[in-house]
Amino acid sequence: MLPENMNKGPKTDIKVRVKFSKTGSLKFISHLDLNRTMQSVFLRSKLPVWYTEGFNPHPRAAFSPPLSVGVSSLTEFMDFKMLNRVSDEEILEKLNAAFPKGLHAIACYTPESHFRDIKWSLYEIKFTITGSVPDDICRKAEQALSANEIIVEKFSKKGEKKTTNISEGMRFCSAEMDGDTLCVRVKLSCGEDNFVNPKYVSQTLAAAVPEVFEGAEEEVCRMEVYFEDGETLFK
Repeated sequence: MLPENMNKGPKTDIKVRVKFSKTGSLKFISHLDLNRTMQSVFLRSKLPVWYTEGFNPHPRAAFSPPLSVGVSSLTEFMDFKMLNRVSDEEILEKLNAAFPKGLHAIACYTPESHFRDIKWSLYEIKFTITGSVPDDICRKAEQALSANEIIVEKFSKKGEKKTTNISEGMRFCSAEMDGDTLCVRVKLSCGEDNFVNPKYVSQTLAAAVPEVFEGAEEEVCRMEVYFEDGETLFK
C-alpha cells in the first residue's frame, strides 16, 4: 500500500524551486544519497508533492550541479512539482521540519531559469596552516590564482589524462589571514564544457607555496552560483 501522502496523479504545471544549504556531516553524502534523502523528506513533510505514475512512483526532483563529497554548500537548489498550490512559507516550514540536521531550506519560489544556466560558482576555502607563514602569503595566493597559465592534469570521460590550462575558468576574489587560517575566495567555472574542480585551487597553491600549503587542512564551501557573466546571481 502506498503512503497516504504519495500524490500520484496527472501531470502538473505547479513548479517549485527551493534553495537550501548542505553543511555539517551532510557534506559527506553523495549526490545519489541526497536524492534518496529528499524522497524520504517529501514523505515526512506531507506536502502535496507530485509523484510519477507506474510501478515505482517517486517524486521527480532535479538538483543544481552536484558537489564533490566533502564539500559543503550554502547555495543548493532543488526543483519539484506540486499537485496543489501551497504558500512558499508553508513549504519552507514543512521541509525544514522534515530535514535531517545539516540541511536547511532558505528560500522557495517559482523557477524562471534552468540549472544548465549555472556557469560559475563562488567557493570559500579555509586552510588551517601550521608553522610559520610569510607576511605576504595573501599576495602570493593572489599571484598563484590569478596567473595567465595554471596547468593541471584532468581526466577525460574516457579516462584519458591530459594537461589543461584552467586560468580562464578561475577568478581570484580575495585572500585573508585570520590567526592560523587563510580564507581564500575564488570563482570557478562550472559549465559542462569547462568545469574547474575546487581541488585545483589547493593544488595550485601547494605548487606555488609548498612550505605553507602542502599538508594544510582545508574546508571547502560553495557560497553562491552565477549565470554566464559570473556576476549575476542565479535564482
